[in-house]
Amino acid sequence: MCNKKSNKKKVETWLAIIAMLLIIVAWFVGGQLENADVLSSIKAKMPKIAKLEEVEESTYKISDSNEESLGYLTVESYMGYGGPLKMAVAVDEDGKIFDVAVINSKETPSYLKKVLDAKFLHRLIGKSYQEDYSLGKGIDGVSSATYSSRAIVEASKKGNRFVAAKILGFDVPKAASSSLKFGTPEIILLLLFAMGYFAHKSSFKYTKIARWGTMLIGLFVLGFFYNKPFTLSMINQLLLGYFPPLYSQLYWYLLLGGIFLALTVENKNPYCLWFCPFGAAQECMGMVGGAKPRSTGKFKNIFKWSLRIIILFAILTALLLRNPGVTSYEVFGTLFKLTGSGLQFAILGIVLVSSMFIKRPWCTYLCPMGPVVDHFTFIRKLITNKWKSKKVNA
Repeated sequence: MCNKKSNKKKVETWLAIIAMLLIIVAWFVGGQLENADVLSSIKAKMPKIAKLEEVEESTYKISDSNEESLGYLTVESYMGYGGPLKMAVAVDEDGKIFDVAVINSKETPSYLKKVLDAKFLHRLIGKSYQEDYSLGKGIDGVSSATYSSRAIVEASKKGNRFVAAKILGFDVPKAASSSLKFGTPEIILLLLFAMGYFAHKSSFKYTKIARWGTMLIGLFVLGFFYNKPFTLSMINQLLLGYFPPLYSQLYWYLLLGGIFLALTVENKNPYCLWFCPFGAAQECMGMVGGAKPRSTGKFKNIFKWSLRIIILFAILTALLLRNPGVTSYEVFGTLFKLTGSGLQFAILGIVLVSSMFIKRPWCTYLCPMGPVVDHFTFIRKLITNKWKSKKVNA
């Protein structure tokens, strides 16, 4: 029996190491593949432009098919929700934008599509380098796609002002300094983490009441109101090193930092059990139908390892394509913002109906958080065991 357990541990250790090596390899290979042909992408999305003459790095003098000058084009990027969003910005001789295009994006495809379908890019046409425009100030965003909308606006403004200052020689207004945004979502998140930390202890008398309270707050506030759940794209973004601006996305740092800090210090995951919005939605449906935990019996390991393989494949694909959101398959936005494909709505319906009879089916069989937490805690255990053994032998 001991040999069997020892062999199992060795196998799991090697599999964990192999998974980490695959992630590292995918990261490097993805970096090489990312150098796509920018010029062909610009010509495909900006048909007015026939000729590009590079005048500075990523900046071009542009002409039409009759070789008449159109002005200048530059490529600029700004951090969106999933990573840097790259824009081609065409500016005329007067310093006004006359065309823009998204040439590379790390956003979740369904959210970017929503922005583009709303003709959001048209709102930037005619904007001048002299105007102090931003999202919510001169330009209205697209509901439930705020980060993508802001990235498009800011990248376009950077490109507009760069051409005006460096190429056309205009006196460009100084950019306003950004201030740290610490508001209601961040306060609520910190309070939920604190409640999850203290209320799970055996000395706390009202654990059940506290848990339902935090779950409902997570469901309605973090879910339906703010739509800020934990997603696989956040892990992919972390692995790719696409760190969003701290001043505008403090919530991102607090959520990931809180989860991994709790796992490191306490080996507990307060997010999933205490205030995950989608987990709360499943438990609410379970209250209606009297859902109970269902044992998978001899198929337990098959389900567990199948999900781990799926998540590893999803992470590797995201790293290779350099796009954190491309393999994020969660249906959170489908529930909380009614955004998604027909397939996502079908999956959401199946999960919610199943939740009436099976306790948290998504969390048990499909959620990417499970394998991520399992891998993290396994590595943590390996490191702590090594450290303890060294301390004993010292």
